[in-house]
Amino acid sequence: MTHFFWVGPGEFVILDVLRTGRVGAESVLFSLAVFLAALTSVTSVRLAARAGLDLFARLVFLPVHTWSVVMLAVDLAVLAAAWFVAGRAAGTVRGKGSR
Repeated sequence: MTHFFWVGPGEFVILDVLRTGRVGAESVLFSLAVFLAALTSVTSVRLAARAGLDLFARLVFLPVHTWSVVMLAVDLAVLAAAWFVAGRAAGTVRGKGSR
């Protein structure tokens, strides 16, 4: 569901053009990062990367409104869940290797 509410590369480029009148380097880097995040097969990494990029875009480039604050909380929750899942996966691997 968060895919519909996250800032995508297209929206980010449009917002950048509306804000500055041109496509800036930050829009290109954001789009590249979203593309690279989509290439990974690990779902938790992909979700964490998208949530982190959305969090960054909302904090740095978008004005703060009620909807943005709600989405910041969602982004932080997704990042925390992905961090937890990654930690549990690493603990599982360590546990199997030490036996």
